[in-house]
Amino acid sequence: MTRERRRRSRVSLNLPLTIDSEGKRTRGRVRDLSLKGLSCVTDGWIVPGKECDVTLELDSGINVHIHGRVVRAGVEGAVDFESMDQASFTHLRNLVRLYAADADLVDEELLTSAFAAEDKPLQG
Repeated sequence: MTRERRRRSRVSLNLPLTIDSEGKRTRGRVRDLSLKGLSCVTDGWIVPGKECDVTLELDSGINVHIHGRVVRAGVEGAVDFESMDQASFTHLRNLVRLYAADADLVDEELLTSAFAAEDKPLQG
């Protein structure tokens, strides 16, 4: 049995997205989403380890822009979020809270690091 490594609540969604990486644009759909990342199905191959810019397209016409890194490759990929502006974070948080089983838990998760000590990069 594998240990669950996720430290953030995840919600199942079906939102359109665009991933820009290495000068290529790939369209797709979100499968699930958290404050730390997403899994998706894309029209094209995404390459693991590469930085990318993700745009989530909300039904309201608002776009959420997130900088991240591809952590799972292929047409069923995943992106780990690295940074976003305050407005995008607010929209992302509201979206996750809206669809979460426990919205208060989403807020509580913000009080602790999303990274375990063994996940932190080595200082050197």
